[in-house]
Amino acid sequence: MLHSGRKEDVVLSLELFRHLAKREQLEALETYTEALEQVLMLARGSLIDLQDVPTIVIPDLHARRELLLAILETRLETGPLAGQQVFELLQQGRINVVCVGDIMHSEERAYWVINDDGEWSEELLDKEMVRSLGTALMVMYLKIHYPDHFYCLRGNHDDIAGELTGDFRKFVGLRYRNSELVFVDGRPVVTGKKGESQLIRDWVLAREGWGQPFLEKWARFEHELPLFARASYFVVSHTLPLAPLNRADLENPAKLREVAFELTSRRGINPEAIVRTLTNLGMMDQVERWFYGHSHVFPYVNGGRYEADLDGLLVRLNNPKQHVYAYVPASTEERHFDPELDVYIKSPTEMLFSHKTPESAF
Repeated sequence: MLHSGRKEDVVLSLELFRHLAKREQLEALETYTEALEQVLMLARGSLIDLQDVPTIVIPDLHARRELLLAILETRLETGPLAGQQVFELLQQGRINVVCVGDIMHSEERAYWVINDDGEWSEELLDKEMVRSLGTALMVMYLKIHYPDHFYCLRGNHDDIAGELTGDFRKFVGLRYRNSELVFVDGRPVVTGKKGESQLIRDWVLAREGWGQPFLEKWARFEHELPLFARASYFVVSHTLPLAPLNRADLENPAKLREVAFELTSRRGINPEAIVRTLTNLGMMDQVERWFYGHSHVFPYVNGGRYEADLDGLLVRLNNPKQHVYAYVPASTEERHFDPELDVYIKSPTEMLFSHKTPESAF
């Protein structure tokens, strides 16, 4: 058990992350609360600027502790840092790591429900909280120790208070048949009163010693996650805005929910909103890539590694079944990002990332 979340008491190592990735029980409440207090002191606003060093972009986490660990353990295959480990480079301040968000909520239906009517059990919910809180703890420790090089953006699932979309549901209280969601008259068949986010809120509120104070602190943590990262020739967000944004919007607390919804919860592509947002940020002439996640990349699209739109300007990374990451060279390297060369994939059971999609993906 970890006894403290204080930076001076937690020595980060891959062994610690391996422990957290395999943990089957919750940590002590103080471990989470102390980490929350530390990370909240590092809040830097909705818009962050990345240093011009190589950057690893990690898609939607969704409680996949093992995904985050696998990327930290991997050794780069290209560029001036080839052969060196991501975690060691992060420790040295020679690389950025940016997660596009969605820390909470596993995307394996069997993790949530016990049958095709979407019924859940307390045992499954307890296991889900171990995974979700464990992933968040890994994220917080990385941010606390490497605040200038590790970032996690906010996604639509980073919303324990329900301020963005209310009670999110994907598996709980929904009817499935042959692994497909059942629709009647164009609407999914609802079988229960609560979805995943409400169950999590109720779990926190009912847990002895946790309750409303912990819920509010966790909501503050999610609220303070940045929404938009920009670098020398690329930007990163959880999803794409359907309405144009500007710097004033991103820095205006009164508009935070509105802007957060645009950058966490929208689906689809509005080319005009993309162009006007980049123009408003003074980056239209320099941005070559906009990385994002949110919607799944299907296995038949580039082997599930990425999906590109708008002549390659947009690069979507999000494969719920496979481990994927993108290596983005610094502007000073011999070449800039090339999705065919710089997006890596592996199955959860494979040891090494490669450009070859695992046969299990199809």
